[in-house]
Amino acid sequence: LLTDGDSEPEAVPTTTSTLTSSSTTTVEATTTTVADTTTTSLDPDERLAEVARILEDLEIAWYDAVYRKDESVLPDIVATQLFYDAAVDAMEVADFAAPPSDETIDLIVYEILLDRADCLVVYHQLDLGGILVGSEPSDGVQTMWPTESGGYRLVRLWSGPGDLWIEDCDSLNRDEVP
Repeated sequence: LLTDGDSEPEAVPTTTSTLTSSSTTTVEATTTTVADTTTTSLDPDERLAEVARILEDLEIAWYDAVYRKDESVLPDIVATQLFYDAAVDAMEVADFAAPPSDETIDLIVYEILLDRADCLVVYHQLDLGGILVGSEPSDGVQTMWPTESGGYRLVRLWSGPGDLWIEDCDSLNRDEVP
């Protein structure tokens, strides 16, 4: 389920106070709501750009691992067995037109749905037409968990902001890839 751009996303339940701010990105003329329960000195536009780069780097790394058929790097990129298995499966069937890179993958972050110390959730569009034969741009919601080194790993991809992504963030039992 995707929002049509005119409606507001569902409220995110939380037990902490939430600071919400709005900004307009220069990539798309859309309003972005940043729900931030972490301490950051970045203004909303800077945080949006930072989160877009984090997600783009993870997407490039995931597709690069699939392209090179390199399972050994997946634990640095994915946090769950679900994403690990998806990458291994894709290694057998993906039809690449070019290697993944900044120039061949296009990502637009529409909105940061949740920005907590333990979970980052981003509503975005990913265009893989530059690397995958027959690929069309698609919207999705990506959940990410932080690493001890300060980075992030992919958890799960959801269809839209109304999906059950909050469960990925609120789960106390995080069965991560070793």
